[in-house]
Amino acid sequence: MAVLLRWWLTGSLVAGLTACAQGGQLTPLGATLMGGGSGEDLPAQAETLPYATLVAETQGNQALLVMAHRTGEQGRDTYWQAGDRATLHLRDGVPASTAGFEALLLGRWHSAEARPGHYRVHAQWRDADGTVWQDEAEASLRCEAAEPVALPLTRLALERCTERLDWKSRSTHSQGVYWREPGSLRIWGGDMALWPDGPRLRWQVARPWWSEAEDTGRDDGQSPLPDGAPPP
Repeated sequence: MAVLLRWWLTGSLVAGLTACAQGGQLTPLGATLMGGGSGEDLPAQAETLPYATLVAETQGNQALLVMAHRTGEQGRDTYWQAGDRATLHLRDGVPASTAGFEALLLGRWHSAEARPGHYRVHAQWRDADGTVWQDEAEASLRCEAAEPVALPLTRLALERCTERLDWKSRSTHSQGVYWREPGSLRIWGGDMALWPDGPRLRWQVARPWWSEAEDTGRDDGQSPLPDGAPPP
């Protein structure tokens, strides 16, 4: 199964899913994810699967996503798929793009800012009508002391990190929240708008894709949230 998924992803991920989205046959983001029906026990489903999984929620829909592919330096890029091949791409545990939905996150990335404690977030997206938009925001990240957080398959002491984004073109601001593990600074979940005034995505790691053997040892203060962002 893993071999087939990797072959499909490397061969036709963007072309196939973009074609589906352009056809207008897919429901809004989240409605095509695995599960989502009333009364479904997603943590119980995750418990039975031997694969890395996420529990995701958006626009009133909950679903279980399975990791289909991992690539990039130190495996920083992960791709999570639904039953109909709709895909969520995480980079360092944070949403970077989507495919197979009516409205698409084409890319979300970060750059360093000269002022300490600040960085920039860049976003490009395509709405359901096919119009492509882009914007950038001045961002700041503040983290609180770790407290116990209930996750789908475990309970961990995690830092609650709040990201404030002041978007330039739209003269608006948004706020996202990440839950990260002290020391390794791995992201275990989040709640954020995918773009300015866009749909919010909430996700939690059910079964992680990393292992202790590959711990990045980021207790030096370098956060994976985002590239170039200063420690809180």
